[in-house]
Amino acid sequence: MPEASKLLYDLYIKAKLKVEDFNHLPEKDIRRKHIELFQSIITIAYINFEINVRFSETNREEFLKFFNGDITQAQNYSFNVTQNLNQNLIDTILFQTELIFRFYYSKIANVTPGSEKSIFKIIATIFEDTENNWQKEECKFLVLFWMLRNTIHTGGIYFVKVEGRKIEYKGQEYIFEYGKSPAFLKDNFSLSLISDILDVLKTLFESQKIIDLGYFEHPNYYALGK
Repeated sequence: MPEASKLLYDLYIKAKLKVEDFNHLPEKDIRRKHIELFQSIITIAYINFEINVRFSETNREEFLKFFNGDITQAQNYSFNVTQNLNQNLIDTILFQTELIFRFYYSKIANVTPGSEKSIFKIIATIFEDTENNWQKEECKFLVLFWMLRNTIHTGGIYFVKVEGRKIEYKGQEYIFEYGKSPAFLKDNFSLSLISDILDVLKTLFESQKIIDLGYFEHPNYYALGK
């Protein structure tokens, strides 16, 4: 758990710094608001994790009472806290990011946000890359991230293609085997992916293609009636 604590803290600090990169934009700007939303999600996860860790360490006796003194159950709980936080972070960030991608794609292609079914076509368009022949590291990352999304909804097991799939990102090869959980999903690897998506979003939001589209209010303001 200490490793997860360090990773979450680093992610929390990184998110705060990314927010500063977009503070010059109007308050309701979709780019600024999206990064601020991520910061909020990450901050909540970090604080919840720290509360659990500190209570288990500084009030050990009280903590163990929840498990009738069973150390194994207490350890399982601690492991599940980390796993649940990781999964909730990825699921929420994926969902929110897909909305942003679809929004920008709709402005570029002059279609409705839900009209295109292929997320990879959307990624290729907004990042100006070639689908299935990815050249940009940002796009290779997003393919890897979205492949992991598929495993979230199947209990962590890959079931997309029987022949499996290999994805290269930053010089590393990530292997998905049919009917198995990806072997690389260990040591809180998913938290490092969340860190990388902050960089990917910064690259997208600062790209000339997105800048040229101009100012848009974040859809949340319409949802909240602001």
